[in-house]
Amino acid sequence: MLLLLIDRLSLPLEEKAARRALRDFAEATGFDFYAYLYLSGPESFAVSNYSREWQELYVENDFIRVDPVVTKAKHGPPLFAWSADEARRSGRRGVSQFFTEADRFGIRSGISISIPVGFKDRMVFTLASGRPVSALSTDIDPVTAAVAVAFIHSRLDGVSSDASLASGIRLSPREAECLRWFAEGMSMPDIALMLGVAYRSVRSYLDGATKKLGASNTRQAASIAIRLGLI
Repeated sequence: MLLLLIDRLSLPLEEKAARRALRDFAEATGFDFYAYLYLSGPESFAVSNYSREWQELYVENDFIRVDPVVTKAKHGPPLFAWSADEARRSGRRGVSQFFTEADRFGIRSGISISIPVGFKDRMVFTLASGRPVSALSTDIDPVTAAVAVAFIHSRLDGVSSDASLASGIRLSPREAECLRWFAEGMSMPDIALMLGVAYRSVRSYLDGATKKLGASNTRQAASIAIRLGLI
């Protein structure tokens, strides 16, 4: 089945067609939902067919910090099955709360493929179900799985994400304003003149925003902030 998904995603698909291909693949393999997560610090995002209410709840409660699927994707095997019952046995209160909420939306078990990108980033593709348990097929070839996830990333990296997972980032009004004008191409002296503040204040605001966003420079900070909808 993964080879069929690769064949489908190798075509030049528009966003809606790529999402439809993933939805059809999930249904064809007996699952209710698909989810693609790109874990990259402040730039982490998700694309899925989960309900909008669940996606908003996930971000508002910062569930990425306790989501056992994300935890296992970062530290576990490249292919794994998961379930609410198994995760609850860990005894962690946050995990129990996570699956109590997820259960309301028919998310009880699934399988995930986790592929490292560089030293810290991860691509994670998940198929989820309302069944209590989902079995991991022994026929899945790890190399084919990695290729499939790479194709998924290539089709979804440029689309509008369903959820930015960096919910904890908060820019001050001045930081956002300075970064927005910087992104528009204005120099720091011009920003200072327009806002009626000292140059060193603009530099301080931009430095603060860059640090919060985990960026290596102001230009990268502006790019991250635009992607996250912060400016």
